Amino acid sequence: MTKITFIEFDGTPHPVEAENGAILMRVGQQNEIPTIRGECGGTCSCGSCHVYVDEAWLGRLKPPHELEQMMIDSLAMTKQDNSRLTCMILVSAEIDGLVLRLPNPNL
Repeated sequence: MTKITFIEFDGTPHPVEAENGAILMRVGQQNEIPTIRGECGGTCSCGSCHVYVDEAWLGRLKPPHELEQMMIDSLAMTKQDNSRLTCMILVSAEIDGLVLRLPNPNL
């Protein structure tokens, strides 16, 4: 199992374990992670699974796909350089220990 930690905007951590090959958005939904709504069902068309990759992990994930980057770019108010969509990240042994920060739900 791969360990992932989601950290809420207020600092509350949510450590979870996920099976390799799972879509990270589904992992977030199954573990009731706040703000991981996945309203489009994981088709990369809504941005409701947006997270910020912890600084220590920048450069260790594959870069965003062109479609993902276009969707991230549409998140004008909450977009950061480390923004990603969890619907586009597959769980693998390479991301064991990944830390993701959740955006402010009030924006």
